[in-house]
Amino acid sequence: MRCFLGSLLLLLILVPAVPSAQDAQTERIEANGAQFPYVSSGDGEPVLFVHGSFADHRAWEPLREAVAEHYRFIAYTQRGFGTDDWPDDQAFSRDVHEADLIALLETWQEPMHLVGWSYSGPIVLQAALDQPDLVRRVVIFEPALGSLLEGKPEYEEAFAERREGFGPFVEAAQRGENEEAIRLALEYVFGLPEGGFETLPPDAQTMFLDNAHTVPKELGAPDPTPMTCDDLSKIEVPVLILWGTETKPYYEAATKEVADCLPHAVLDHITGVGHGGPLQASDAFLDKMLTFISEAGN
Repeated sequence: MRCFLGSLLLLLILVPAVPSAQDAQTERIEANGAQFPYVSSGDGEPVLFVHGSFADHRAWEPLREAVAEHYRFIAYTQRGFGTDDWPDDQAFSRDVHEADLIALLETWQEPMHLVGWSYSGPIVLQAALDQPDLVRRVVIFEPALGSLLEGKPEYEEAFAERREGFGPFVEAAQRGENEEAIRLALEYVFGLPEGGFETLPPDAQTMFLDNAHTVPKELGAPDPTPMTCDDLSKIEVPVLILWGTETKPYYEAATKEVADCLPHAVLDHITGVGHGGPLQASDAFLDKMLTFISEAGN
């Protein structure tokens, strides 16, 4: 549960509704013993988008058309997420999701830029560490790698605030009320009043609630293999690390700790947004992401 609470990918507050993905044909690719749904648009260098908790490839749909004007946009649904009928016997953990991404890169056999967000931050970093020849550049918004904060007294208050804030979410999940748990988690992270989940765009609500089945999976997932600062120091590809100036202290601290460990990191911020920055300020996120990726050819 500690791993999950530090990894929760949260999106979509005070932003336009997530557009329908109906105009993007869903394809499937086999890797690591599973079939992964994905959507693809555009031509050119591929940019692979990796979603986080309570989400699927639809999390990135609002960015697809803008990215596809310059690159090949690819977004896939990770094992156990989304609306596919995944086998019950398939493991669900960050270690498995990391292995899946590495297998997907090996299957595509084409160097890609990777974009991650919160829970998927460590996943794309592990891919960059293990497959540097298949990863060109990495962009991550607020990587949730809380293990870098553990044992440091200066972060005790951030951990305490997070535990208290997620308390109602955990209680609802323990009662088996998975949809209510998602609502409570989002309301906490975005500072919404009770019932504020209903003010989110309908398509966003649909995506989150479609992933309610992942609540017990994520709470029951084993702690991942630790990723240390020494591990991060071995990543040679350039990495852009972004954070929102209004984010929770936990996410700001984890973001900056990750950036400090990376030898080729650029740390930047988006003003006036929190953990949902790529959608709260999609224009700013796209500008910073596309500018950084474009520098790969220089």
